[in-house]
Amino acid sequence: LFPLSETNAQSISEGSRSEALMNVQNYFQNTIGEDAHIFTGREYLGYAAFIKGHPFFLTDQMQQCEIFYDGTLYENIPLLFDIVSQKIVINRYNQNDTISLLNAKIKYFVLQGHRFENLSFSEGNEEIIRQGIYDILLAGKVNLLVKRIKNIRDGLKATDPVSFVEEDEFFVKRGKDLIQVYSKNSVLEALNDKSNLVKIFARKNHFRFKKNIEKELLQTVAYYFKLN
Repeated sequence: LFPLSETNAQSISEGSRSEALMNVQNYFQNTIGEDAHIFTGREYLGYAAFIKGHPFFLTDQMQQCEIFYDGTLYENIPLLFDIVSQKIVINRYNQNDTISLLNAKIKYFVLQGHRFENLSFSEGNEEIIRQGIYDILLAGKVNLLVKRIKNIRDGLKATDPVSFVEEDEFFVKRGKDLIQVYSKNSVLEALNDKSNLVKIFARKNHFRFKKNIEKELLQTVAYYFKLN
């Protein structure tokens, strides 16, 4: 037996490790194929054709995504996120038939740069457990989350079409508390330990947290991070 010498040992670069891991994952997905757990969802029926628009987040064209499902990480899986029913939609293995995955088995997925996580927590001081899939906009001392939602709405006039309307809900998560933010006062309540400075920042930038709420919340919470 000869002792190993550090000078002679070859180190494996992080790039080689990542490439090797990706090769293993791709081999796993290609070998198991239709027997993979991700292809065991329920039939996806969709919606009436007369409804204007589409029920999905960002696009009605499937996007290559990363998803952690039923204890396994799958990469380059084409999927859609139906934000009316809050369901992930994929094709059956090597087929055009669509199925929806079981939300209880989804840990997270990444869609066009948006990281969605399946969360469960108490809402504020109320004894209500709020569950669902949330888009993580910012993470730090507090988390800024958005629940992407579309609802089916009738037109204002009888002649107007029925359509899918996006009506997202925004939240600040502090510890175990989840605070919905939809106005300047609710933002100040959620960031109450720095509310005076946040109020000045919002007034200076003419933020009303209405029409441009997502953009204004991102800037406000990023400013709050700087204060801390």
